[in-house]
Amino acid sequence: MFLLWCGDVSPKVYIFVQRLVSGTGRSFGSAPQQKHKRCSLLTFTTLTAVGQVKVLTTDSDTVFWVKYYKTLRSEIRLEPTDKIQSDFYFRFWDGRKVIELKRVDKKLQGTVTFLLRQCKKNKEGRLYFKKTVLTDRTTQIIFDLVTKENIINLPSDKYIKGWDGGLDGITYLVEHADSDSYSFKNYWTPTYYQDKLTEAKQLVDFVDKLNNIDELKILGKKFMDRQPFSSWYGSIGGGTIVSKIY
Repeated sequence: MFLLWCGDVSPKVYIFVQRLVSGTGRSFGSAPQQKHKRCSLLTFTTLTAVGQVKVLTTDSDTVFWVKYYKTLRSEIRLEPTDKIQSDFYFRFWDGRKVIELKRVDKKLQGTVTFLLRQCKKNKEGRLYFKKTVLTDRTTQIIFDLVTKENIINLPSDKYIKGWDGGLDGITYLVEHADSDSYSFKNYWTPTYYQDKLTEAKQLVDFVDKLNNIDELKILGKKFMDRQPFSSWYGSIGGGTIVSKIY
């Protein structure tokens, strides 16, 4: 028996070829029977393919924000969530930074990307951004926070009764992926609903604790000290304009 692997086929196809021998016996007083050789071909396919297409979760919302952030994601060179090969991936956007957690070979890795959009003659100008690898300690703190606040399992705001959208304020985005599925969820101004909805309070607590992490505060200050614009938008997608006073 030998094995052939058709590696360019998706899903993977394995072919087993087995050589069988028949007619090997001998009766008393007779000549040995002739041996006949024949081959048996067996095939089966695996259920998991390399680069398997992930399924979008039913509690996601891809009506508006996913289209807007697709362009922004390309600008700051982030990989599409559904293409990421990992058993755990988490991405959080707050309009000023992007937090990423990814497990690779059983090791958790974390990064933060700070970003700022120039306001030029009341129009969007250049994008300034910087990506930094976080320390193992900060990465673990964020992972524990995501787990404790159960952020991954929060449905997108349109699936939460009483949580309506709006045009002003801050919209937070949460993305997650595992081996089989991915999600894209958005939450409009949870501070407005924190006294009315448990889910909004849950997200507000997460954001407050996240923004209080020492390394993120230090990196955020360095980023703003070095940003090159005289006028910029207070957050990506927001309408508030901030200007330097010389």
